[in-house]
Amino acid sequence: MTKSSPSWDWMLHGRYEGFCLTFTHGVTPAAVLRCYGADPSGVRSIAFPQVYEILQPGPDTSVLRVGIFREWTFCFETLGIQGIMPAVLATLSQGTQTVAVNLGANALHILEHWADGQPRERFEPGQASSLQAADAHPFWEAAERHQVDHQGLPAVLGTLEAVGDRIGGHLTADLLEGPLLSTVLPWTLPPLPSPAASLPFVHATETRALGPRIGSFRPPTR
Repeated sequence: MTKSSPSWDWMLHGRYEGFCLTFTHGVTPAAVLRCYGADPSGVRSIAFPQVYEILQPGPDTSVLRVGIFREWTFCFETLGIQGIMPAVLATLSQGTQTVAVNLGANALHILEHWADGQPRERFEPGQASSLQAADAHPFWEAAERHQVDHQGLPAVLGTLEAVGDRIGGHLTADLLEGPLLSTVLPWTLPPLPSPAASLPFVHATETRALGPRIGSFRPPTR
């Protein structure tokens, strides 16, 4: 197989370099903002080019932009990493599930999957020794399959493609550039609602030597 243009590659260039992105299933944008601890009075619908001019974020703040994609509510966070913090993920995933991808400008890249307030899977893209999971690790396996399907595909993009398998598509530039509910969030975290279990490290099964891709998981139904 040959390398093809992945669906998410536009997010890794220019002003999108360095962000935290969460997808939470079956909840409202307002509920997601509450889970982050955002003040609802400061939320405005703003297109991306005007965000920094209008909101004027200061030191020790994040910019949150929230929208809906199919059955998932996403939160695109710049200038911060609160969306990858256990307190936020535990709150977001109570009674549902949340997928979070942090692509830091400092090359710290992480995927986490939480369900019902507990972590289920965590890894650094392409780093088998980093894989932690409560049982199965479908995101890791899907990310590896995407790298088999597209030779030379960066591990980060394989991971984003695995997220796309779960949510049923990918964010487009038009969606992220357009008007979304936006606000500034101080770097303070909501309390952890319940103790989160630690995830054991897993000896990841090497999938890059396997045969043709055998399918991908589908978005959940409720």
